[in-house]
Amino acid sequence: MATVLSTLESILVLIPALAANGSPVLLKSKGTPIDANMRFYDRRPLLGPGKTWEGLLIGLIYGSIVAFLFSAVTCNILILFGGILSSLGALLGDILGAFIKRRLGLERGAPAPVLDQLDFYSGALLMLYARGLIVNPLIIVSLAPIVLILHRLTNIAAHKLRLKPVPW
Repeated sequence: MATVLSTLESILVLIPALAANGSPVLLKSKGTPIDANMRFYDRRPLLGPGKTWEGLLIGLIYGSIVAFLFSAVTCNILILFGGILSSLGALLGDILGAFIKRRLGLERGAPAPVLDQLDFYSGALLMLYARGLIVNPLIIVSLAPIVLILHRLTNIAAHKLRLKPVPW
């Protein structure tokens, strides 16, 4: 059975996706690549060394913590469930974005406008939808430019803090 999320619920289940997507840059050490350094049939990396099991785990942890806090404050277990789902969806969307970038011949760190900013957002929304949590399309469209701007600003900040080699 599908559940249509209110405006507030929608925002509170999507914010953990932002935390999940942004937190892997906090890992300073190289991690274990998810793709085990495998190459696709085009001889390019499947995902590349930037997508690691450690990054996936820290992203899920950070997103889940944010979801837990929002759920505790609102006394709404749906926020916890939705926030964890959107966090996982965001991380999987980012991984799919890396796969697409490699297929396009783009190296790690190469800019891919819009794809870089909305792959995780789309993944979060698709994961919520797949589990029957429906975000109003007007909210989706309204939040997209905010997500684009926030993503850009946080990446610039991460670059200035030397957490990321590139500001996109």
